[in-house]
Amino acid sequence: MVEIDKRVLLSVTAVVVGGALLTLLYTSFTDSLVYFHTPTEIWEKSTDFKGRKVRIGGMVQAGSLVRKAGTLEVNFTLTDGKGEVMTHYTGVLPDLFREGQGAVVEGVWRGGSPYFDATTVLAKHSEDYVPVSMSQEGLERARRSILKSVQ
Repeated sequence: MVEIDKRVLLSVTAVVVGGALLTLLYTSFTDSLVYFHTPTEIWEKSTDFKGRKVRIGGMVQAGSLVRKAGTLEVNFTLTDGKGEVMTHYTGVLPDLFREGQGAVVEGVWRGGSPYFDATTVLAKHSEDYVPVSMSQEGLERARRSILKSVQ
């Protein structure tokens, strides 16, 4: 009878430890998943995001990048082709950041402000690696690919 009790105790302990390990594994993966919303989604659900930390992904609109002289402040517009989010950021921008390229910004959505105050800016790049000498058609195809990956 004592042997059965030890086996039951060992089995229960194994189940509890296994369950705890699975729970830790699951929560570590779900916490590390990173999602972003497009500018159109942000405006459609603006009240849902108010006061929450969000990530917004889109293309840096051509002609929208304005740097404040003598500071690290920069304003630019993110677009997904339908919606736009004017963004303000203070800090060093990533090397790949430029107009016409994909970017993901992170910050708290205030909703009433004309600018989204970004605390982090991540530059995205195309997954299509092509030679610099490619044709204009190839460049346009790469831009469409980036825009598609942002949507």
